Amino acid sequence: MGPPGAAGCFVSIAIPAYRESEHIEGTISGIISELRRSGLGFEVIVVLDSVPGDPTGPIVRRLCEGFEELRLIERPGRRGVGDAIRTAIMAAEGDIFVPVMGDRSEDASDIVALIRAIADGRDMAVGERFRSGRPPGYPGMKYIANRLCNRLIKLLFRLPYSDATNAFKAYRLELLRQLDLSSKGFEIFAEIPIKFALRWPSARIARIPVQHFVRGKREAKLSLLRDGPRYIKMVLSLFLRYKIRRAFERP
Repeated sequence: MGPPGAAGCFVSIAIPAYRESEHIEGTISGIISELRRSGLGFEVIVVLDSVPGDPTGPIVRRLCEGFEELRLIERPGRRGVGDAIRTAIMAAEGDIFVPVMGDRSEDASDIVALIRAIADGRDMAVGERFRSGRPPGYPGMKYIANRLCNRLIKLLFRLPYSDATNAFKAYRLELLRQLDLSSKGFEIFAEIPIKFALRWPSARIARIPVQHFVRGKREAKLSLLRDGPRYIKMVLSLFLRYKIRRAFERP
């Protein structure tokens, strides 16, 4: 399939959700309103890890009654962000795939900019959060860890952008489905662009400055102590496999 035209593409927005009752309604409503104004065909897929006492499911089911573009895939227990994204990739019906967090950390108008880049012929569009430094409210230690991790990824894999770990990207779905993804947690958002770059080193990539908002939440979903080692393990594992493969490919 060649590059889809802006008027002819269909977009799949994927929202992994776990205990997102505080912001999920605003996230979904804002995305649907903005994409309706854009004139693009789209669907919004919420993949929910449902646990007892979490009102996120009832909120999304109620929204499904009012928004025909909205679908809910509900699974019992906490199965992880990585599993949710893989589930959404297989369930998506669009040409373009965009993961979005359920906490309103992204601006809906930036989603349209990412989509337009793919519709205009790019294979991946990367939302870059830190062009102007640390966003207001973004924790200092998390910012330092993020910048160091992204610098390491950029150095090891020679990526032409500096926010590989950002979930907020757009992809040509037919390419995304060819990747063998295995991450269980948030590290999947770095695994995807790394494997994308290794498989298609000449891929057409757009870098889009995006806004990032830090919302108040009862429970932080990403933990440096829990998720940081997963990022490092995944990055180093892919780099070693990449170096070994290159060594065998040399004459």
